[in-house]
Amino acid sequence: MPRKLNRRPPSRNIAQKILIACEGSKTEPIYFNSIRNELRSSTLDIIVLPHQNKTDPRSIVERLIEERQQRKDNQQWSKEDEAWAVFDGDEHIEKSLENWQSAINRATSQKINLAITNPCFELWYLIHFQDHFAQINRDRLVNLLGKHIPNYDKSMCLYPKPLKSLTEQAIQRAEKMAKQIERNELSEHSNPCCSGLPKLISSLLSLENS
Repeated sequence: MPRKLNRRPPSRNIAQKILIACEGSKTEPIYFNSIRNELRSSTLDIIVLPHQNKTDPRSIVERLIEERQQRKDNQQWSKEDEAWAVFDGDEHIEKSLENWQSAINRATSQKINLAITNPCFELWYLIHFQDHFAQINRDRLVNLLGKHIPNYDKSMCLYPKPLKSLTEQAIQRAEKMAKQIERNELSEHSNPCCSGLPKLISSLLSLENS
């Protein structure tokens, strides 16, 4: 039986901000904006930053740091607010492992949360429907996803339907992938992984209807 998401009661009058910067221009922003529109929470303000041309992990992290600082300067940021960088693993690791690692180190030192999918964000969609533990490339992943979502396209809006009712299963499957990575003594962001996403999504949905 899927476990129920714990609903957190409202604890303050000012809405908590979740600031999100995504690598992708379609898939991730559409997903997070759809969650925001579905929740319509008075205690949570989900802010998905508009997409820019620089999509390497380090640039995404630096943009979040800059945006957060601007909000702090304008007294629009509190200690309860969170900043999240959402990006893929595969091509960035292959292109420049140094840039990849510097982005993670920079985020950690600046208290930027990371939601990393490897090989790509479509893995998060796939595990709403099935377990997946084997290494996989982007093309194969999209083909597998097409068995569950016919004619899948990056511009599709998949929340709330068909994903919402399957979200808890996806969180559990992502956690199982993380445990397998740990058992095998692999890097946290090894292929396949949805590192950080369970925490982010659980945080968002815990305030549903609040």
